[in-house]
Amino acid sequence: MATVDELVKQYETDEALRKEVADIVADGKITIMEFMHFARKHNVKVSLEDLPKYTEQAKKLGFIKK
Repeated sequence: MATVDELVKQYETDEALRKEVADIVADGKITIMEFMHFARKHNVKVSLEDLPKYTEQAKKLGFIKK
């Protein structure tokens, strides 16, 4: 099981992962279904309670422009 930090490090070098993230946040938001599907697909253990924290982090990193 990957950690969020490991996935962030992978993001830095993995073009396919960067495209996947860009596709998810293209509409300026992250839905619960997108969040959970992404976490399951990448075998990252997170909770729905973490969604607001990661959405805010995505905004700070410039992934979400709105």
